[in-house]
Amino acid sequence: MAVVIQYKQFKKIREPIIAPAMRSFDLELPETHLDWDTGEKIDDKFSETTVPVYNYGGTTAINIKYSYKLINLVEVKESLDNIVEYVDYEIKIDSIDEKAKGSFDLYFSNTRKNNMLRIHNIRSYIRSKDLIKHGENIDIFLPSYFLVIINYSFRLSALDEIKLPVLELTLRYNDVNYQDWEVKYIIKMDGSYKYKGNRLESSFVSEFVSKKRINWKVENAKVKISKVFKQGMIRLKILKKKVHKKMLPLLTKLRHK
Repeated sequence: MAVVIQYKQFKKIREPIIAPAMRSFDLELPETHLDWDTGEKIDDKFSETTVPVYNYGGTTAINIKYSYKLINLVEVKESLDNIVEYVDYEIKIDSIDEKAKGSFDLYFSNTRKNNMLRIHNIRSYIRSKDLIKHGENIDIFLPSYFLVIINYSFRLSALDEIKLPVLELTLRYNDVNYQDWEVKYIIKMDGSYKYKGNRLESSFVSEFVSKKRINWKVENAKVKISKVFKQGMIRLKILKKKVHKKMLPLLTKLRHK
């Protein structure tokens, strides 16, 4: 028993443990369509503004993939919809599609800089990194819409209460034995901040959500079962329509009798 316990402890110590760290910032907010770290025009997927992710475990994490999901999408949309009209700025979320993994469109305009942009079909885009060695870190990019919404929120917050966006970060990676892991964290702006003039002082903070080892045989089986179920439901609907079409003349005759 002692040997088994010791082996489990040794194995756990050697597992990579990756997690985002807090990033503090004190900056003059750029124009609403510009990136925080570079000042360049923001694109439709990822910004150049980053948060650090550290490996606190005993071995290297490899084949890292990460993605984000806006988990308070409805609340943020309602908050933006309640903003009174401003002469210089406009922002709104629309075309929400829950079937497409919660995708949405983001429209924003800044007439001061003659800038208008609609980002179509925003969803959980995936980016990759090679590895994080023990005790080291990498920088991962934040999604563009996250910065855009925060930019507008603070410019318009003097008159309206704004709901800040909250992200769910999903990290998938392999350990040195090529075992697959998935870990999730909440990424958001700290509720304690200073904003004066156009200067924002705060930090991005994270909260642990879950961690699990991925068994791809089980995951693939779930996907196959889901596909079979969906196909079965589609076939059932088609069959119902055919039966109804064939039975309709008979039912009509019976009603007349």
